Amino acid sequence: MRFRLCGMALPALLAAAAGAQPSYEFFAMDTAMVKKLGTPLERSDIEMLAALGYRGVAPIASDPAAWKRLTETLIPLLDANKLKLYAVYSSARVDRSAFDIDPGIRQNLAALKGRGTIVWLPVTSKDFKPSDPAGDAMAVAAVREVADAAARYGLSVSLYPHFGNLIERVDDAVRIAEKTGRQNVGVTFNLCHWLRTDGPDSMARVLKLAMPRLSLVTINGADRNGKDWGQLIQPLDRGDFDIGALLAELKRLGYRGPIGLQGYDVANHLGIEPGENLRRSMSAWRNAAWRDYVKPSR
Repeated sequence: MRFRLCGMALPALLAAAAGAQPSYEFFAMDTAMVKKLGTPLERSDIEMLAALGYRGVAPIASDPAAWKRLTETLIPLLDANKLKLYAVYSSARVDRSAFDIDPGIRQNLAALKGRGTIVWLPVTSKDFKPSDPAGDAMAVAAVREVADAAARYGLSVSLYPHFGNLIERVDDAVRIAEKTGRQNVGVTFNLCHWLRTDGPDSMARVLKLAMPRLSLVTINGADRNGKDWGQLIQPLDRGDFDIGALLAELKRLGYRGPIGLQGYDVANHLGIEPGENLRRSMSAWRNAAWRDYVKPSR
C-alpha cells in the first residue's frame, strides 16, 4: 500500500468506514491522490479511496499512455470497488487559426459510455491572453467538437476554469458554454482558481451566473485572501475560507451535483502526504457544522 493512514491497515480502515459513506457525492481528483501529476493510480490508491468513503475519482488523461491505463486498468479497479469515474480531465488548445484537441478524447469516449462520466475540459492558448474574448470563436469551435463527440455516447462536457488559461474564470466558461449552443456543455466552479482570479467577495455573483450550467464543483481548504497554491490548496480542515458558507450557497441555489476534492501539490507545498490529506479532508467533510448543507443526493 502506498500510504498508511495513522498506522491503520486497510482491513481496519474498511471496517471503520463500513456504513459511513459521505452523505453527498464527494469524490477525489487524482491531484489529491499522488505526489506528482502523471503518477499512475495503483490498486492500493483506489482501495484506500473506497475505505475512506469517497464516492469515486476524476483523473487526468493527457497522453495515450494515460488513456490506456484509464480504460484498461483504472476503470476495472473502480468497478471492483464500486466507485465512479466522475470526470476525465483532458485539454484543448486554441490558437488564432486552429485548435487542437487531445486525440485521446475522440478515441476513448466509447469506453465511457453509460458511466455518466464528464469530459473535464480546460482550454489553453499561446496566442490569446487569459479571458480574452478575441479567442472566443476558436474556443467555441473546439468545445463544440468535443461536445458533439461526447453526445454520440450520451456524455457531457464541463469547462474547467484554470488560472492562466484562456478559459480562466467562471465568467469565461459560462460565456463560451452559452455560445456553443450545446446543451451538454456545462461549467465547473473550482474554489482555488476562483479565489486566485476573482476573490472571495464575488461568490454569490459567480455561483448565480454559473448555476444554469453548473455540473461540477471542486473544493479544498484555502486561505480567503491567499495568493499562491500553498495558501489556496490545503487539506479541507485548514485555511480560513468558509467552506460551509459555500456549501450553503450551493444548496440555496439548488446545486445537487458532485463535489470533488482538489489536492494539487499539497505534499510539496505543505509537506502533507496525499493519504493524510485524503483522510483529514474526509473527516472535515463529515464535520457536523456542515451537515445541514450536505444532503443525500440519492
